[in-house]
Amino acid sequence: MLQAGAAGAGLALAPWQLSLAAGAGDDNAEQRMRQRAIPATGEQVPVVGMGSSGSYERMTSDNAEALRTVMKQFVAMGGTLVDTSPSYGRAETHIGEVARETGVRDELFMATKVRKDSREQTLDQFRASIDKLGEPIDLLQIHNFIGLESQWKTLKQLKDEGRVRYIGLTHYLTSAFDELEHQMSSKDMDFVQFNYSIMTPEAEERLLPLAADRGIAVLVNRAFNDGAIFGRVGDQELPAYAREFDCNSWAQFALKYVLANEAVTAVIPATSDPEHLVDNMHAGYGALPDAAMRKRMRDTIRNL
Repeated sequence: MLQAGAAGAGLALAPWQLSLAAGAGDDNAEQRMRQRAIPATGEQVPVVGMGSSGSYERMTSDNAEALRTVMKQFVAMGGTLVDTSPSYGRAETHIGEVARETGVRDELFMATKVRKDSREQTLDQFRASIDKLGEPIDLLQIHNFIGLESQWKTLKQLKDEGRVRYIGLTHYLTSAFDELEHQMSSKDMDFVQFNYSIMTPEAEERLLPLAADRGIAVLVNRAFNDGAIFGRVGDQELPAYAREFDCNSWAQFALKYVLANEAVTAVIPATSDPEHLVDNMHAGYGALPDAAMRKRMRDTIRNL
């Protein structure tokens, strides 16, 4: 979800900049963004993707250049996975336009959603997404269980026909976890997307272990709790121990907590601010906290 607060400074000497300066060859693999495999195929994707709810919904003369910069920086820093939906205003249209204008469309792993009840409506919405985003659509997801059983058959057909590469489903509420668990256990899905954060870690109890057991890739939304974490931390200084896992801001603190769980394939924060984008992307570089450190992180947030 959309990043809602300033995240910190000290971003000049970034691993991604060192990698680009050195040519980003195989000898600099440790300086490239961390990647994880999609269990269904072994394909690697960078662990920090980009959402679009709230960020790309509107494009005006005031924010168009910022959105173009966000897209260019995202790819320059190693990002590929962009997640959107027909329900996010005009986000699909704007993402497609910006990706083509900036020349990066072919480098993107494009994920979108469908939220219709019938097969015909689903196919119409899918065709409309292609018109806006271009091809390929790498991942097609059922949005918030809408028309789930009808749509699932259609998504399986689209995958069988090679029109999409991966299929899955999404939700954004902890109250949906029981149904998510049932669907993850009963359907042969490639991806699942749900909310998970240092403030709402409930997915650690059942969903993340189940995804690992079932070989389902996980996309994480609401890692910032819709910006609530920035309100929680306020103007508090980042704890000194955060440097132990290469963390330089509260945004990275939140994202690295999520990425430390190896069942997470990628996290998808959204932003229309180029500085926030750079900050978010840094979470995909360097060390991640271990289990003891993650408990310390939870205690820090709880005690603020």
